[in-house]
Amino acid sequence: MLRDRRETKSNFLSLFLKEPLLLGKMHTVFENSLNIQFPIGLVHIGKVGMALSSFGCLIEPEDFQKIHDQSQVGDIVRFKNGEMFLYTQKEVIKIAFDQFVTKDLTIPKLKLSAQELKGNLLYQLLEENFASLSLEIGLPVNDAISKGLCSLSEPYLQEKDSIDKKIIRLLIGRGIGLTPSGDDILIGYTFARMLFQKADGWQQKVADALQEVKTTAISEAYFNALLHEIINENFLHLVQLFDEKDRNKINNELQVLKRFGHTSGTDTLYGFTIGLQYVQKEMERL
Repeated sequence: MLRDRRETKSNFLSLFLKEPLLLGKMHTVFENSLNIQFPIGLVHIGKVGMALSSFGCLIEPEDFQKIHDQSQVGDIVRFKNGEMFLYTQKEVIKIAFDQFVTKDLTIPKLKLSAQELKGNLLYQLLEENFASLSLEIGLPVNDAISKGLCSLSEPYLQEKDSIDKKIIRLLIGRGIGLTPSGDDILIGYTFARMLFQKADGWQQKVADALQEVKTTAISEAYFNALLHEIINENFLHLVQLFDEKDRNKINNELQVLKRFGHTSGTDTLYGFTIGLQYVQKEMERL
């Protein structure tokens, strides 16, 4: 049995794991993380010291290693009354979720004018790095995608609604990996618009597209949390950088985010920058 400790969990799990009894199975086993599949979606398990996933929890490294070493994909997992029981190859291991500290990963609401956003140092540095970001993303770009990505920053195009729906469907699931680059770009873009309360209609378009276009289970879990206004801890740190005045500190933080995943961090920052461009242009005309 694992020791009951004050480990952390995303507030999304409080919404997600409501039923008194859920049956699931081990979905993926990686060196530093695990994912458990329940009928309602994935739960991510990482190690204390990592960034907290929007749909996950962090447990002590020695406890994680014990689960990791004994688990195989397909192992049965049972969630009952705030506790998770993992039926590993050697023993039943308990994770006492009800003992964890809940961390609020809810996307806050920022209030900046168009001029304040344009003059913000984080915004300026993202703009300065935008060309290089566009070369580093993991998404193969053709003419249709290139045109669609450009349209995302433009709030006042003719037939904007149909253009949005088209590019969303082009991006979902596009690219390789556990979270395809197209998904990461959409998540970063949506996050930026949600920060400035410019995403109501957009969120519904994304939700509708996800009913029609398939992507990976891990991406679906990120989208599910995002559409409930919850995002990964490391990208939530971007919000604090809007108040930062030290250019080097911002650049260092951006470099850390870029190293997240294979290209996931870069893809998400690229989408986030396009989202900020959209917000700035929309507010400028108000």
